[in-house]
Amino acid sequence: MDSQTEPRAGAPQAPPATRALERARVEQAAYRAERARLERRSMVRGLVLLALLVLVVSMLRAGVHNVFLPGWWRHW
Repeated sequence: MDSQTEPRAGAPQAPPATRALERARVEQAAYRAERARLERRSMVRGLVLLALLVLVVSMLRAGVHNVFLPGWWRHW
């Protein structure tokens, strides 16, 4: 047979998705969304904690008596 006339196979095609495959895809998407939400929440908590730590350290470096002057609560 000549190489130009020999039959060739068509391009490979994926089999149709089954219900189990679709369910697995949906579950995986839900799992990824939940993990992203948890990661975002952890990141926000960490940033808030870091901000509070920076605030406390800067207040201690300035001296508590300089930050909270006598009678500071009356200015609210």
